[in-house]
Amino acid sequence: MADARHTLLETMQDLMSNYLVDECPDHVTWEDFDPDIDGLRSTVIDLLDKSLSPTAPADIVTYVVDVDFYSGDDRFATEVFTIDASTPEGAQHRALSLSLDSIYNDPRIPDLSRTAAVKSTDDGAGDPE
Repeated sequence: MADARHTLLETMQDLMSNYLVDECPDHVTWEDFDPDIDGLRSTVIDLLDKSLSPTAPADIVTYVVDVDFYSGDDRFATEVFTIDASTPEGAQHRALSLSLDSIYNDPRIPDLSRTAAVKSTDDGAGDPE
């Protein structure tokens, strides 16, 4: 049963990733092109990680995610989110989802796009800058 579940999750992840690679324009992030599919893909990746180590609970880490807002090539704002997640990708996806409600996510802004940069706060290294 575990092998069938793992195979199904791998197939789902491959199908969603291939869809995004094939259909998403080069200048658009997957999160902006199809946030639902990208969110499901991130969830499947988390499930795959858990299925590889079913007895070990997923470690929850606190991440700081900087979401940058662009008009064309010009960054005009950055919003910082603190997210608890099991993976950096999960934190990134959650921050991008939250940024949809930001005052900076205004459809009147020409060529609006967003990017997210993730860093862990639980690694003990602190913030070097």
